[in-house]
Amino acid sequence: RAPAKLLQIMSAKACREYHGKRLLSTHLSLLGHTCDSRSALIRSSTDFEFLTDAEPWLASFAADSNQKLVVKPDQLIKRRGKAGLVGVNLNLKQVKEWIKERMNTEIQIEAVKGTLDTFIVEPFIAHAAEDEYYVCIQSTRRGEEILFYHEGGVDVGDVDEKASRLAFEVDEECDQEKVLKTLLQKVPQSRQTMLAKFITDLFKVYRTLNFVYMEINPIVIVDSKVYYLDLAAKIDETASFINAQQWGQIDFPAPFGRKEYPEESYIRDLDSKTGASLKLTILNHVGRVWTMV
Repeated sequence: RAPAKLLQIMSAKACREYHGKRLLSTHLSLLGHTCDSRSALIRSSTDFEFLTDAEPWLASFAADSNQKLVVKPDQLIKRRGKAGLVGVNLNLKQVKEWIKERMNTEIQIEAVKGTLDTFIVEPFIAHAAEDEYYVCIQSTRRGEEILFYHEGGVDVGDVDEKASRLAFEVDEECDQEKVLKTLLQKVPQSRQTMLAKFITDLFKVYRTLNFVYMEINPIVIVDSKVYYLDLAAKIDETASFINAQQWGQIDFPAPFGRKEYPEESYIRDLDSKTGASLKLTILNHVGRVWTMV
């Protein structure tokens, strides 16, 4: 892991929700958790005629319209639920129609305009509002900090103000008892041990894979099983020489509303093939003054 004093300057890149959840599913399973790894990434090039061939788990949803799905853009868009960009409790046919209506359309989120071209599809997990929790792990100068709030979901509000916090030094292990006693006292007692175990192992995965930020809202418990329904995450890209094999194929898209220039794509490709750090961000594509930092 990067020393604490370097955390403020490392290259934190946001990944797609699809890839972040795939990493969690793989590595939490290694720690004994039963994870639902079913998800599909739908791009403008996806052929819906062969979707169930590419994603075999969707075959049962194609055969039974009573099995429901969730669909939403996977393009680093914040507050998708409040923006009406989440399709909930839809069958596979409805999901295809929902995506086709929105694919390659331009929308505006607050002051940002962008084109929808990538979506994530997952099984719909029916649950009650009291099943929803909020958890966030973020890297700080001295180590990591866990934020937890017992009332998660789309209306969670100001978590900086509400959430309970638990900090760990960079060389300190996450302690399950500390998690339980400091963060989970407002959670029903029957769920505390299970949730403490999950958060402790989530912290281990966070460190192992060199995440620098991870927010799950909501994380839900249904039938004694934990589901992470909505994920936003950033990874320390400079750790690729350590974690590239564990990460596998992962995408670090440009922020929503900003297309990558060919020159930026070229430098990013070079960066992926060398141990050196090569970065290019074009601030003004018609500018004539180039600065080097």
